[in-house]
Amino acid sequence: MNLSQTWRLSALSLALGAGVLMSGCSSLNTVVQGKSVDYESAKQGNPLEVPPDLTQLARQERYVVPGNPNAPVSALAYDRGLQTAEQVAKTNAVLPQYPGMHIDQAGSQRWLVVDATPDQLWEKVKGFWQENGFYLTQADATTGVMETDWAENRAKLPQDFIRKYLGKVFDSLYDTGTRDRFRTVFERTPDGKGTQIYITHQSMKEVYNSNDKSTTAWEPATPDPGLNTIFLRKLMVTLGMSDEAAKQRLDNPTPIAQPVAAKLTDDGLALQLQDGFETAWRKVSLAINTAGFTVIERNRAEGRFDVRYISAEAALKASQDSSGFFGKLFGKKESEPKPADYRIALQNAGTQTVVTVQTLDGKPLKTDDARKILQILQQQIQ
Repeated sequence: MNLSQTWRLSALSLALGAGVLMSGCSSLNTVVQGKSVDYESAKQGNPLEVPPDLTQLARQERYVVPGNPNAPVSALAYDRGLQTAEQVAKTNAVLPQYPGMHIDQAGSQRWLVVDATPDQLWEKVKGFWQENGFYLTQADATTGVMETDWAENRAKLPQDFIRKYLGKVFDSLYDTGTRDRFRTVFERTPDGKGTQIYITHQSMKEVYNSNDKSTTAWEPATPDPGLNTIFLRKLMVTLGMSDEAAKQRLDNPTPIAQPVAAKLTDDGLALQLQDGFETAWRKVSLAINTAGFTVIERNRAEGRFDVRYISAEAALKASQDSSGFFGKLFGKKESEPKPADYRIALQNAGTQTVVTVQTLDGKPLKTDDARKILQILQQQIQ
């Protein structure tokens, strides 16, 4: 029996002993049955702060007696006071309302379109991810990209007796063996007055990598489009739409007709899209972020993305090394994978667009790395 197994069994014994003492404590049962998502990040994010230029949230007035607390209070005066408090709360509410929201769809891809500029939406969407249990490892308004860390969906855990009453106290005893992260990409609409918001999911799973099943490794898992839908719906509600209206928008998206072919040419050193530049830009942008590239800079006028690529396996391993139990115990430093920088260039060719890989100074890159990058983009686009 190894050290990890001994520690887990000791913790389990302690948990069972504590269960005898605390089985009557209903506050331990904090997991809501039937939830689709209940994420817990490996890292703890900073608490949200209300910027000084925003109106503070109105305090709860439900149990406060209006007027002079020492004066006699009639039922009529109390009711009027509550009505006044409700009106004040509505006036002071800081939740922006964005009535102009709808869902566009092309093929299997869906995205949110909001009648507001990216700078008007940025902080609200940033807070949305933090409120849903994620720590943001990237939030760059200049590139319009947010990325969460790798998080575990605790809603996948079986709700047996022990988990029900002790899981939230001894969570280290339980693990789903999967991790998810999400990227959010902001793009201006063609008229420049609105924002297209794309949410993409990446997943990793833990698998045995030895015959005796003594060691494990993380490998990419199939992304779940259903999670994109869940968070698009939750985001629409956060931006002020009712949950039922958000569901209707997702059930009835606006179809965007467009060709989906993406063909490798020039011995795999070019990717030809059967789209004009605007559509190709959106597709490549989404593919870059879904595949796990980090966007250093993007310039739509010049048709280029400067990117840094680290494989999802290496990124998650580094995160696990620094956030695991023994990593925290011994202060193990995060192992930094060494990325490489590339330029993904789009060239308008009439009704088509050609994508190539270059060095950051604009020189064509004719290597196996360039072929691999274009293969990744082709797979994501198709």
